[in-house]
Amino acid sequence: MNRVVPAFKLMDEARALADTLLARGPVALRAAKRAILEGASLPFDEAMNLELQLFNSVMRTQDAVEGPRAFAEKRAPNYQGR
Repeated sequence: MNRVVPAFKLMDEARALADTLLARGPVALRAAKRAILEGASLPFDEAMNLELQLFNSVMRTQDAVEGPRAFAEKRAPNYQGR
């Protein structure tokens, strides 16, 4: 949890967060989710090793090239999930 909102704003805030996540690279999001879910139950050193492995795999994708390229070109990224 990173914020508290009144009940009447909850769905709007949830949708805004969902929209933000949907705009991110799917490969990186999958890796982050895996790191969080699996890493939480691992000893610290193993969790860090898992994160390093996931990071290295994400950085070898087309999406890892697309994000910085889109930023440099001042446009929205077109992630392909590859």
